[in-house]
Amino acid sequence: MNLDFIGFEDLEIPVSPKQYAINSIEKNMAGAMYEKYHYLGDKGFLHQYSFGAFFANTIWACITYGIPNARNINGIYKSDEQAGVLEITRLVAKPEAPRNTCSRLISQSIKELQKRYPIRIIITYADTAQGHTGSIYKASNFDYVGLTAPKTDFVHPDGKIKKMKGVKYSELEGEWVPRSQKHLFVKRLAA
Repeated sequence: MNLDFIGFEDLEIPVSPKQYAINSIEKNMAGAMYEKYHYLGDKGFLHQYSFGAFFANTIWACITYGIPNARNINGIYKSDEQAGVLEITRLVAKPEAPRNTCSRLISQSIKELQKRYPIRIIITYADTAQGHTGSIYKASNFDYVGLTAPKTDFVHPDGKIKKMKGVKYSELEGEWVPRSQKHLFVKRLAA
């Protein structure tokens, strides 16, 4: 499968998202797409399932689902109810992809997921620091929950976030920096 942009004049371009074949893909293929097109790159994304949108043997978009880090989210699920909950951990499409590519990929990948996993709830976030509002998730019939609570991260002078247990941050070099808030969306699926 071709990840590279061969040259606009040489590449067959889909005109509708209905032209895509939605296939399961490996984490490394998803990572290559994220590295090239996602603002976070391929660093540290949770991965359980990934799907790609293919046209003419070229991947145009991909989505990854993982088990959420959050053990519970008030009003959505509790720690003893996390079974059947997945999070969209990354989603990206090439800039040249037709309109509605991401919403089509979401709907088709959920159908594929339901064949493989007893999924009840999907959560996802839109990062305010990137100017994201979650319009793709709204178009995909996710419910808007609200903004995440304000949080801070301890950042070392080298720019890396430090998460350590059993240390006194006051004795370390660095500072607490506000983390961007995220818009939270949820989709509950029929059993």
